[in-house]
Amino acid sequence: MQKNRRFVAHIDILGMRAMVDRDPEMAWNVLSGLADVRDHIGQLRLTRIETAHQQMLAESVYSVMFSDTIVLFTKTDSNDDLQSILIAASEILHKAMCRLVPVRIGIAVGQFFFNIEESLYSGPALIEAYEIGEAAQWLGIVTSQDVFIQSKNAGFQSGTEDIVVSTQIPTDKGLFPGFAVNWIACFSHDFKVKPPISVELFYSQFEHAFGPFSNLPDRQRLKYENTVKFINEYLPKT
Repeated sequence: MQKNRRFVAHIDILGMRAMVDRDPEMAWNVLSGLADVRDHIGQLRLTRIETAHQQMLAESVYSVMFSDTIVLFTKTDSNDDLQSILIAASEILHKAMCRLVPVRIGIAVGQFFFNIEESLYSGPALIEAYEIGEAAQWLGIVTSQDVFIQSKNAGFQSGTEDIVVSTQIPTDKGLFPGFAVNWIACFSHDFKVKPPISVELFYSQFEHAFGPFSNLPDRQRLKYENTVKFINEYLPKT
């Protein structure tokens, strides 16, 4: 059995460099908003439906933040820890959007080593989480195939919808088959507009940080277009 095997999530803010160039104070406020979201996650209490066992999410998922990046990691690669990191990542994406902070996330499983006292973090799982998250051109959560398979086998669902789904991941080189967290299923009640949602409406919450949608470079516009396409695909139509 592989030692030091655990789940790792890599989270970063979309367009941070452009935001700093445009308005350094705004960028600092956005970064502070992400730190607040991280702190919120640490206060969440989980109740395992199967066992009724309660625990703080921070007991299962550790977090470290540097610059515009958050890394989450678990103690083990158990199903309980997978469920915990899926909840934590989904909550961060959701709450970040509520705080008008655009983020993208990658989740992988594998060897990961850490020394919190020395601020040392390394391992194949972190590299994979970084690479699959950064490759995706959207606001969302990409997972590795191993995470998808374990989530599927564990039967993780929100209502009747699978939490991790097989889907097309938008990248700079086009669409590729991959796996993503269906965060829409978890937070569909927060959407107050009937689908289909327009790109302009979705982006309007970020306009204060990045300027008018029409002024964005094509690559930046595409990220929001891809996000809205995913939302409309998975948002309940009734």
